[in-house]
Amino acid sequence: MLANDTPTLPHPVDGEDARGLRPPSLARMKNLSVFIQPTPESVATRLRTFRKSRGWTLHDIEKKSNGSIKAVVMGSYERGTRAISLARALELANLFGMPIAHLLSEPIPESEEKSGSRRFDQRRIANLLSENEDELLRKVSNFLIAIAQRRGDWNGEILTLRSTDLDTLTLILEMSRNQLEEWLNSQNIAFR
Repeated sequence: MLANDTPTLPHPVDGEDARGLRPPSLARMKNLSVFIQPTPESVATRLRTFRKSRGWTLHDIEKKSNGSIKAVVMGSYERGTRAISLARALELANLFGMPIAHLLSEPIPESEEKSGSRRFDQRRIANLLSENEDELLRKVSNFLIAIAQRRGDWNGEILTLRSTDLDTLTLILEMSRNQLEEWLNSQNIAFR
């Protein structure tokens, strides 16, 4: 004991805190995030997509990485049969010339990737809100009004949101891009 009678705690062992307690297992912890995290399969699919979109072969990856990433290893990453370390993910992101967040983000449905925008029927949203005070519709309406004000678009009938605007809307509504698309279709308030 110290002079002030404060008990000293033993030095923690790996995986324990200063009190000697182990934190809950990650496998037992519930996912508290409202965001959908990437899966090994989604990262593997994105790797293959990025490589093919550049017209590169697996051997091109090996050449462009100066042999650091072997063709056979890249193939196993793309099949999802080999785990990717953080260091290797950073190396791949640099090789593709993109932020690592883009490599790990949720894939955008091909149809959405091609169009990249949605047109919103502000009249329909206003009518739906007058019939029923729906929290999600109110948030969408407020977001559309803010976008229209920033753009100086006072039409008030149809407003086109760009892909980046839709990404912001997913954050406001706490939905994934796929969930947003499904909800918009069910409400019949946006079209391509």
